[in-house]
Amino acid sequence: MDFTTIIITVIGTIFGGGLGSFVTIRTQKKKAAAEAESTELDNVEKAITIWREMAQQLKTELEQSGTRYVEVAQQVDELRKEVNKLTAASNKILKMLDKITHDNLEKVVEQIKNEINGKIA
Repeated sequence: MDFTTIIITVIGTIFGGGLGSFVTIRTQKKKAAAEAESTELDNVEKAITIWREMAQQLKTELEQSGTRYVEVAQQVDELRKEVNKLTAASNKILKMLDKITHDNLEKVVEQIKNEINGKIA
C-alpha cells in the first residue's frame, strides 16, 4: 500500500463512516441531555405542585383553627362570667349563713333562696 492509498482510506473513513458516526453520536448525546433536562423539569414542576397543594391545605387548616380558637375563647369568657356570678352568689350566701340566728332563720333562708334564684335565672 502506498501513501496515497492510506490517505484515501483514512479520508474515506473519516468522511464516510467516521464523521457520520461522530455526528450521529453528538446528536444522540444532545437529545439525551434534552430529555434528561425535560424529565428533571417535569419532576421539579410536580414537586412544586405538591408543595403548593400542601401549603394551601395548611393555610385552610390554620384558618379553621383560628376560627375555632375564637369560638373557644368566647365560650371561655362566657364561662368565666358565669363562674364569677356564682362565686359572688356563694360568697353572699355564706355571709347570710353567718348572720342566722334562731329568731331570723326563716327570713334568712328566704333571702338565700331569692339570691340563688336570682343568680341562676
